[in-house]
Amino acid sequence: MNKVMLRPLAIFVLCLVSTLSEAQQRLTLQDAIGKALQYNFDIRIASNAVQQADVNNTMGNAGMLPSVDANGFYRRGTSNVFNQLASGQEQVRPNAVTSGLSGSIDAAWVVFDGTRMFQVKKQLEGREALANTQLKAQIQSTVSQVIQAYAAVVWRRQQIIAIDTGISLAATRMFLSQAQYESGTSAKVDYLQARVDHNIRRTDSLEQEAFIFQSMTNLSMLLGEESEQFYDVDDSLQLNLALQPLDKERLKEVNLSLEVARRNVEISRQTAKIAKTYHLPTVTLDGSYVFTRNTSAAGFALFSRSYGPSGGISLNMPLFRGGTVRQQAKVASLQAVSAELAYDKQNTEVSRQYRAGWRNYQMAVAAYMLQKENIKYAKENVDIQKARFKAGIAITLETREAENSYVQALVDLYTAAYNVKVNETIVLELENQLVR
Repeated sequence: MNKVMLRPLAIFVLCLVSTLSEAQQRLTLQDAIGKALQYNFDIRIASNAVQQADVNNTMGNAGMLPSVDANGFYRRGTSNVFNQLASGQEQVRPNAVTSGLSGSIDAAWVVFDGTRMFQVKKQLEGREALANTQLKAQIQSTVSQVIQAYAAVVWRRQQIIAIDTGISLAATRMFLSQAQYESGTSAKVDYLQARVDHNIRRTDSLEQEAFIFQSMTNLSMLLGEESEQFYDVDDSLQLNLALQPLDKERLKEVNLSLEVARRNVEISRQTAKIAKTYHLPTVTLDGSYVFTRNTSAAGFALFSRSYGPSGGISLNMPLFRGGTVRQQAKVASLQAVSAELAYDKQNTEVSRQYRAGWRNYQMAVAAYMLQKENIKYAKENVDIQKARFKAGIAITLETREAENSYVQALVDLYTAAYNVKVNETIVLELENQLVR
């Protein structure tokens, strides 16, 4: 294919890429976080759990309120009756109709159950608080994942920029080597090496496109989107290079995973208290209002009716139930101990994660500052080598080495920025600072 045919094809490809780029929806980091807060499946599940805990947290569910039931009964039938009385009389009623009607309103109210109802209410309140804390923790976790996924997309796009820079440098060297070769001032191997380098860079670019696709897919999943969406993201990452560490006690107060563990301890303790109340008596007040009406075409009572209120008080005292009450109380106490041990373990783990996260953040910031300094030297070096190569002073190996060093410096700079963002996000998540 000659150059005349290649030029229109290249223009068409560039126009197509430009059109696809313009068709992509713009997505900033704040937009991504907003979408995740609204549509992320894990957040929606945790939010639904909060609503369930709120619905369960009622006085009635704790057993503090009375129960009132209405009951009704009606029955009608026919029977063939033959009665022989002591007086010698006989009573014969074929197809005698009988009917019965009754109704009642019954109420029962447990007025004392060893303070169980109050302990249950506290536990329900604790479960609601736990659900809210778990929702906050899920929001922090999701936002952290979104930031890191978004940063990965930006980082991959920046890798494309670095590779495209390498492609441009290799193309320039390729054209210059070709011109020098055709003019007889350079060997053909210089042109061939430049051509190989140019194709290698293009292959690297295709590989990065595959990485971008995977990174964008991960981001779409976190945003709660059913199909992969491709967005035009920011060109760079906003970095916080001046974070300050929290002291250990302050970290305990703000870390959400520790708060979840604390609330689990409180709930386990309430469970143990509830189990102990089954040793105590239960006092119940009950009352009812009953109405009955019966009719019969045969028998001694042809019609009867009664109605009126009644009430009473009952006491239930557990004396022996096969040791199950004591066993349940013991198991609940052991579960409370396990919850406390789980909290201590989580506290140790959070401290370890925070120390590691903070150390990684400091190392990432230091590496980023070095790479910012290094890119200046690499850029100056490649500019000098390009000028020397055009003037015919520098050899191909020197120019190629300068190009590779500059491209690698770009890659290292973008990677360092990505590492800073990731470790910054991890630290802020542990500090409960991503969403306020």
